[in-house]
Amino acid sequence: MTDTYNQLKDELSILYPDVTDIELNEMTENLINFYKIAVEAVLEQENKLPLTSQT
Repeated sequence: MTDTYNQLKDELSILYPDVTDIELNEMTENLINFYKIAVEAVLEQENKLPLTSQT
């Protein structure tokens, strides 16, 4: 995860060159948390589907 975190932070620093390191850390954390929540929501929804409707 640390490698992914650093890669994402490096990409964000290229996209937003005037952002401070503290802001980059916060942006990176927020983005990772957003995708974690999104994946958890999708998995939770898939687990609620009846077995007959899953392909």
